Amino acid sequence: MLKSPYDWDDIRVFLAVYEMKSFSAAARELGLSQPTVGRRIKSLEGGLKSRLFERLSEGLCPTEAGVMLASKAFPMAEAAETLNRQSTLLAADSVGTVRISMNEQAGMLISEHVHQIRRALPGIELELITTHVEASLSRREADLVIRFCKPKQGNLFTQKLTEMPFAVFGAKGCDIEPLSPKGDLKVWLEQKYLPWIGWDEEHSYQPDATWMRSTLKMVTPVIRISNALMMQTIIRDDLGIGLLPSAAGDHDSQLIRLTPDIPGLVSNLHLIVHGDLRFVPAIRSVMNELISIFRTKAVAC
Repeated sequence: MLKSPYDWDDIRVFLAVYEMKSFSAAARELGLSQPTVGRRIKSLEGGLKSRLFERLSEGLCPTEAGVMLASKAFPMAEAAETLNRQSTLLAADSVGTVRISMNEQAGMLISEHVHQIRRALPGIELELITTHVEASLSRREADLVIRFCKPKQGNLFTQKLTEMPFAVFGAKGCDIEPLSPKGDLKVWLEQKYLPWIGWDEEHSYQPDATWMRSTLKMVTPVIRISNALMMQTIIRDDLGIGLLPSAAGDHDSQLIRLTPDIPGLVSNLHLIVHGDLRFVPAIRSVMNELISIFRTKAVAC
């Protein structure tokens, strides 16, 4: 077997510099010192007998040799990352840590059923990450992602977990009359002075926020929030009314449902996994448990 004259660590540093266009930024990204980054680039240039970057006023610019090296090195880096992910497949048992990133609405539902996963999979340590920020599956920021939106690209496998309808909820004992069985939902929703809780501008993409903007055009929320759990807490404290996933609101003993499920306000919840990790035993086992949980009557919406 031929031995490469180039050090893979040098290539890794080169790719970071190529992307960041700066020795200092690449050093921060890789956790190295700037002189170390400079030495590795010089070592690589010496082996190739070509200059890889020109220093311009706006930053480092790759030379023709640098561009050519990048075209070969990036596929190598991708292949190395794939190999790293797939190495987990060597494990024969459902053991290890599985990281699940989810939005808060999914977290509301899953939190009540973690004991079921732990009982079924005692060898797996769960790391539950509740966030609006999209975790990168390719960089292993999470093993599984639960989101409303399906990914548009990438080597990702998506499984629809459930349809999640929303309804209006208030605190048990609040002085707002629920919609009567024969009442007109549109008229009820358009009542003046209803103390609505809504999302802030940064989270206006949430499905219930989008519905409020299009349907309750004259409504100005009395409180705006950035977190679904905060929404539920504020409603419990009788500070206003708001939209919650029906399953989450119905399971909260301190809340009362004020309307039936809102027609047209339904979000699909998806389970997403990187294609290279789909059949890793521990991840596959957690996926199966999550699918089972969302198909039970306890979580069905």
